[in-house]
Amino acid sequence: MTYHALILRNPARAEATVQEFDQLGITSWCAQLIETIWPADRREIEVMTHQLVDGAYQWLVITSVNTVRVIEQLLQGKELPQDLRIASVGHKSSEAISRYLGRTADFQPELQSAAGMVESWRPERDARICYPHGDLSSSTLGDWLTNLRLNVDEFIAYQTVNADSGGVALDARLPTQEINVLQVHEISEKLDSIDLVIFSAPSVVRRFAELVSGSIPPTLRTIAIGQPTASALERALIPVNAVAGAPTPQGLAQAAKDLLQLPGRPGAEEEQ
Repeated sequence: MTYHALILRNPARAEATVQEFDQLGITSWCAQLIETIWPADRREIEVMTHQLVDGAYQWLVITSVNTVRVIEQLLQGKELPQDLRIASVGHKSSEAISRYLGRTADFQPELQSAAGMVESWRPERDARICYPHGDLSSSTLGDWLTNLRLNVDEFIAYQTVNADSGGVALDARLPTQEINVLQVHEISEKLDSIDLVIFSAPSVVRRFAELVSGSIPPTLRTIAIGQPTASALERALIPVNAVAGAPTPQGLAQAAKDLLQLPGRPGAEEEQ
């Protein structure tokens, strides 16, 4: 039997997951429901970047790959101070920090989430902390830092909007391989032939629920990339059939393999 998966993500960023699914004999389709765009006014984050370069902060907090890409582009080749320490939420962010900023994260929690950072990160009391993030980011980490009465500057580094809503896209990459792509208006009619839907973020869940009006085929199974996405599915009254053990292409492929009881072993390179 051939299974069909719908990966709700930018096709360029879903390539590694598509490769993993290919190895399992799963045919993938990609649909981008949301996109990340630059803030309409970049002045605040440009000032933030200048302050980072000038050594105004002791810690830089990174909770997404998108934030890393924003900082990389704003740096325009400048380097961050060597004594600036970086706290990363997890593997993917740490890899992006290494790839795009040429630095190694100084802190990364075992539990890869904002809750994990709250549980195990202990910045010194006199540190000045720079915390850029998306407009839809959870307040968990920011509230915790504020309650500790630390010197924290928060910045909106990017915005998350429905696909094709306008604005300047943060990531305009195209896939390097041929990928089956669905347009947003094609999703509802395609669902009857889909066995598995992969949800990559809470905002994707909310947009998907709007599009299908909460109605999905009873045979459809779902995988959430992490617990925040699984919680968003529960709030949308969409069944959660599996949660990836790690927020990576391999983690998603392993979840699909277990859920569909497939032979084979995931093994492609991690998504960047």
